[in-house]
Amino acid sequence: LILLDSLLQEMDLELSLPSNNAEYKDPDYWDKRFEKEESYEWLANFDEVKEILKHTLDKFGKTAKILQLGCGNSSLALDLYKEGFENITNIDISEICVKKMSAKHQQLKFVQMDMTSLEFGEATFDLVIEKATLDSLLVADRSPWDLTGQGCVQVSKALREVKKVLKVGGVFVSITFSQPHFRVPLLAQGGLEWSVKVDKFTSTGGVLDYYMFRCQDGDPSSAVEKWCVGNGPYIENKEAWTSSDEEEFIMKVNTSCLASSSDEEGDGTEGSAGSCG
Repeated sequence: LILLDSLLQEMDLELSLPSNNAEYKDPDYWDKRFEKEESYEWLANFDEVKEILKHTLDKFGKTAKILQLGCGNSSLALDLYKEGFENITNIDISEICVKKMSAKHQQLKFVQMDMTSLEFGEATFDLVIEKATLDSLLVADRSPWDLTGQGCVQVSKALREVKKVLKVGGVFVSITFSQPHFRVPLLAQGGLEWSVKVDKFTSTGGVLDYYMFRCQDGDPSSAVEKWCVGNGPYIENKEAWTSSDEEEFIMKVNTSCLASSSDEEGDGTEGSAGSCG
């Protein structure tokens, strides 16, 4: 589902909303939108995530090589530049977006590229960051529990590309409305070998919680244990019986599932690929 308060923001701005969620995966939709739209900030602006990003940014310092996935017409790259981080590469699937942002911010680098097929060499970046861009790949999936859906497959491709271009010790930051029990299974999948830290925050005027996932080389088991659910509810008859009495039925049923915690994980310091930013 499309994030409720982002949808409300778009309606307030009288944007041309897609006829169905799947269009958020379509580069043509973004080209048409960016032809008219000058700026739009998905989820939260830089000031609202600055504090929980601080630990990661401080780790690499001002010389960090940063890649932003699905930059859109967000001001995130410019905000980072103003903080002293000048080595920033921004990619987006939309040619229109890249042309307009390149003309608008000539001090920054914008490249048209699909995040599921990154054209950078291995171990290129210290930090890769995305804001609602992975979400755009999942909009058409019917169930967030089904990790075999087309959207999840695309997200997995993108994550493997991120793994490829990150330096040893590098960090991937994902900012999303997706709750941890949906997102952690993707970030902790085999082959990535990432530890996953989770921070929760709310943007100014927002109506829902957002999450920042910080991934780096490490053991994912702690996040998996905290956030990944089991096989779901099951019903087991204790013995053969035919009673239709409600209380008797309840006594003979065992329902079990793992509940996910709403607490944050972490130390408190912190189609085609879509376009958001």
